[in-house]
Amino acid sequence: MPNNPSLDKKLNRIRRIFPVQRIKDTHMDLSYIASYYKTNKLAYSLFHTLSDAMYMGISRDGKYKNEDLYEAGRTVERYIKPSKTRRILELATGRGATSIYLAKKYTFIEFDGIDISPGQLDFAHKKAKKYANYHPVLGDYHDLSKYEPNSFDIVFIIEALCYSKDKEIVLHEVKRVLKPDGKFIILDAYRTQFSKLGTKEEKEAMQLTERGMAVEYFETYESFRKTVIKSEYNFTFEEDVSEFILPTAYRFETTASFFTSLPLLTNILVKIFSPKFTWNAIAGLLMPELIKRNLACYYITVLKK
Repeated sequence: MPNNPSLDKKLNRIRRIFPVQRIKDTHMDLSYIASYYKTNKLAYSLFHTLSDAMYMGISRDGKYKNEDLYEAGRTVERYIKPSKTRRILELATGRGATSIYLAKKYTFIEFDGIDISPGQLDFAHKKAKKYANYHPVLGDYHDLSKYEPNSFDIVFIIEALCYSKDKEIVLHEVKRVLKPDGKFIILDAYRTQFSKLGTKEEKEAMQLTERGMAVEYFETYESFRKTVIKSEYNFTFEEDVSEFILPTAYRFETTASFFTSLPLLTNILVKIFSPKFTWNAIAGLLMPELIKRNLACYYITVLKK
């Protein structure tokens, strides 16, 4: 575990470098999110992984390994039935890393993907030229009208449902395109109930982390469960894997800590580069602390139509 400054010291460092009030006031709509991912095309490759799997690794042994980035793919695999599964949809497919991971192994399955960011889809389209069973398209996962009802055996989404401000619509659309008994697999971050009771500093850290990740507001997992129940899904599987994403979070924290430890240089970079790029450092610096304080969590959730 990195020996990093306390939360108060981290927030003071952030206040010295970044326009905190401007960050808090920035509205995170779909156009901002699409632009955020386009702007960070290179950053994700340089500071996370060259594999295009731009997710939190789930390190069950407590040590980060690149293969930990494919937990979503392994989760989907558990619900693939060789004799029945024929079509799978990935929402917010991004660069297509997980769909390609699966498409290589399951050549008899057709993999579709949809994403709002042309910048990330550039990578996915290049991969699709090599794998005829992967079909990424530009689109908003709130509107799946391009897909017929009862089309997919499995739909999955990795760390992107948090961007939706109307998850009921997404759940309804997914339910429409899923076959009877089809599965909706979700890996994502949430606030915890304890976040409502946090100190002023903790609440500020949460808000700044959200903005740094282009998220308007992380919903609590309990609130999300109520929306799922209202949408008449059945829960097949739930697992809190918050502690297992910490090794990845510590990697981000180390990079962000170095970036923000040089105020003069950082102030220059903040003025030169897009906020969508530099604000990432805020989330990287604060995220581990929010998880350790049980203010933020990360779940694997599997729903059945």
